[in-house]
Amino acid sequence: MENVKGSKKGMKRAGTAAVCGALACALGVGTAAAYLTGSVSTNNPFRLSTDLKIELTEPSFAADEAKAVKPAQTVAKDPIITNTGSMDAYIAADVKIPLFTGDVLSDGTVSSVKDQELFTYAVNDGWTLKGTPKVEGGFKTYRYVYSSPIAPSGKTSSIFDSVTLANLTQDVGITDTSIDITAYAIQAEGFANSLDANSAYDLQAQAKVTVGA
Repeated sequence: MENVKGSKKGMKRAGTAAVCGALACALGVGTAAAYLTGSVSTNNPFRLSTDLKIELTEPSFAADEAKAVKPAQTVAKDPIITNTGSMDAYIAADVKIPLFTGDVLSDGTVSSVKDQELFTYAVNDGWTLKGTPKVEGGFKTYRYVYSSPIAPSGKTSSIFDSVTLANLTQDVGITDTSIDITAYAIQAEGFANSLDANSAYDLQAQAKVTVGA
């Protein structure tokens, strides 16, 4: 009888050990599936710079003098473009000159011309003619590109300093006309030079200011 009792106690101990072993295995599996994790982030604020503005002025131009121009007379006209925005910009300008047909005196000889520029001028350093001038509606339009980018508050040199009326020898049927200047700007960032920038402007206008005189 004692041996039988001893066997039951042994069985109880064995059962308890088996349960504890199973529990330990369960705890072991749960511990293996738990991982420590963490994260970190940063906040970098950005402010977009989209302030692209220009201003076209002609400090020496006298409107009253331009209202009574005589053949071969020279009148001050000095278009200058100022960067009034907050970013570097490349600048270009269209100069629209009226055309005429008639007789002119040149080097002591009178000759007949057709679709000739009514005014002439000398382009200043820093400006380069781009492409072929366009003729439309009695005007010829020249596109000039300024070679260097203009910083904020900076300005170009004048495109020219004056214009001279053709030495007409007769009435060519023109009383009132104008020389129109249209200035353009495009951001300098992203472009290797002024010509590349101006080509991009032809696809997307950034800023435009027009002055008529």
